[in-house]
Amino acid sequence: MGQDNKYSDDRLLADLCREGVDKEAFECLFHRYYPMVLNFVKGLVKNSAVAEDIAQNTFVKLWLNRFSLQQGQSVKNYLCVLSRNESINFLRSGKARNIPMSLHNDSCVQNPNIEDWMSFVETSSIIRANIEALPPQRKAIFMMSRYEHMSNMEIAVKLNLSVRTVEKHIELALKDLRHSMS
Repeated sequence: MGQDNKYSDDRLLADLCREGVDKEAFECLFHRYYPMVLNFVKGLVKNSAVAEDIAQNTFVKLWLNRFSLQQGQSVKNYLCVLSRNESINFLRSGKARNIPMSLHNDSCVQNPNIEDWMSFVETSSIIRANIEALPPQRKAIFMMSRYEHMSNMEIAVKLNLSVRTVEKHIELALKDLRHSMS
């Protein structure tokens, strides 16, 4: 009964997740909010396969940024902002235009199962290792862009670089990450 109470409060779950000592807390957050995030993203991108990728990436970012969660912060709001930003980035990238029309507006939503969870955890650790392997400046710029949600201009000002240099580092970081994941 105490265990159930421990996991019933989202803010406590966020605190436990942030501390990194209770992986069950993160798993509980994942199972509690994955369907909501997935449905929200599907409404934005109109594609189940893409929505699943974005929803999973949202939870990867939650895990990678768990130490930056503020005490008492609403995880639901944090996930909504992350998933909205990921969806907007996808739509702005122009990749949405390359999806065949037959794949748009499909209605299958899968609930996460243990295989999804294991795949998520494995992918999360691979992504983190690949990010850590980036050259220091490229890693810093990539982290500011993707995990601190800073604009290219903000990064350029902070690091005293040109916006084009920041863009190039992000482009190269993504290329390195795609290459290392293939």
